Amino acid sequence: MHELAVTKDILRTVVNAAEANHAQRVVRIRLTIGAMRDIVQEWMQRYFDYVSAGTIAEGAQIVIERCPVTMKCVPCGHVYPADPLAAKVLSCPRCGDARAAIETGRELRIDGIEVQ
Repeated sequence: MHELAVTKDILRTVVNAAEANHAQRVVRIRLTIGAMRDIVQEWMQRYFDYVSAGTIAEGAQIVIERCPVTMKCVPCGHVYPADPLAAKVLSCPRCGDARAAIETGRELRIDGIEVQ
């Protein structure tokens, strides 16, 4: 049910922004979601269709762009791609150190709202 709570928050933000800009209808919402987030496009759209009923966002299409997981090496600062499902720790391809922090992959943001 995590997706339902997230979807309600997105709807609230979208409706507030659309109403503040005197929109009559929201037709599309563009989201960026990190690969580490357990959010499925199909279910997000279904939940959104359910919670948006009767609002100016009813019928709006959810468009999701996935953001890959990248790591940032603590010693040298190099940013490199990582597989969040890998069983082993990946060393930095530049310096070989295994100390790294997640740089991208946890995002959840609204990038755009298309209105009429």
